[in-house]
Amino acid sequence: STTGDPLERVSGGNSANLRWALASPDPGRVNELRLGESILLGRQPLDRSVIEGLHTDAVRVVAEVIESKVKPSVPSGRLARTAFGTARPPEDRGDIRRVILALGRQDVDPDGLVPMLDVDVLGASSDHLVVGARSEALRVGSEVAFAPDYAALVRAMTSPFVRTVVRGGSEEPDGR
Repeated sequence: STTGDPLERVSGGNSANLRWALASPDPGRVNELRLGESILLGRQPLDRSVIEGLHTDAVRVVAEVIESKVKPSVPSGRLARTAFGTARPPEDRGDIRRVILALGRQDVDPDGLVPMLDVDVLGASSDHLVVGARSEALRVGSEVAFAPDYAALVRAMTSPFVRTVVRGGSEEPDGR
């Protein structure tokens, strides 16, 4: 170092550098990587491939159902911009079960959620996520689990409105 003090840690990167670090016979002075996505989600961030020996199901984002009603898939009236940009036009599927979850854009990136049940993410406001349930009869008070990508995970972990729960190793999430 320029101060003359020896550097105890030389961070060489993040999860995107994991393959290089594991394959390199000599990483030079690098003795630390900042591993978030790879360790928490079990995936290589560059191509989303599964990392052998790690779990891809270690983290779930779970939201409570606060409304569940059969409604038209296309709302009446003219579509306008949302607070987050242009709304995507809904596909006309007739009447569907529209479910509102207590989770929104302030809490998570809705584009980074993969539902663990047979539902489609239809949209999100600041504090609500709207899903269409294809075969699930979700009731108010039940829960829906999602596998997050890294963007959804980061937002959920930093949101003051999301509670983090750590569970023991053998419990299997069932998505409800």
